[in-house]
Amino acid sequence: MSAVPSNDLQSVFSGSNNLKVVPPLPPRPLHSIAEVRKRQGVSIRSVARRMGVEVGIARQQEDSNSDIKLSDLYRWQRALEVPVGELLPNTENQLSGNIEVRAKLVKVMKTVVALNEVVNNTPSRRMVQMLREQLLELMPELHDVAGWPQFGARRQNDRVCKLEQNPISLRSLRFDGNDGD
Repeated sequence: MSAVPSNDLQSVFSGSNNLKVVPPLPPRPLHSIAEVRKRQGVSIRSVARRMGVEVGIARQQEDSNSDIKLSDLYRWQRALEVPVGELLPNTENQLSGNIEVRAKLVKVMKTVVALNEVVNNTPSRRMVQMLREQLLELMPELHDVAGWPQFGARRQNDRVCKLEQNPISLRSLRFDGNDGD
């Protein structure tokens, strides 16, 4: 029996009987106001005075798990004289938990489909098919996922490229440097 590494997987696989459920991870920080304030070298009292609030309220709001209003976030932004983006947690290239897990499953399915296209022997083909079925049990919407392209983007057979629809006559092209005047 394997352990689920995160609460993200727990929500995706909650219906499965063969996975051990682990407690959820602590919540992600909602903002990084305290870090920015300290980096700016501004005291909590000074910020509270600039914002026109009591020190206790400023202290509560700067807690990274405090769910503050957008208007309060902008008040912090003005008091600390930083772009509002600096007050948000570093989420560069991060997806929400469920979206990230789904994206990873799609990548695995693309690999499985690509393997199925190149595997020639029967035992390997059976293993690939079994893996595909297991992925479909976890996420049925993976059914129509195509494999990784082998050379550039894939085109379906029924698609005709634009050049075939509107061919260019080589006679109409001039290679002698004349503009046609």
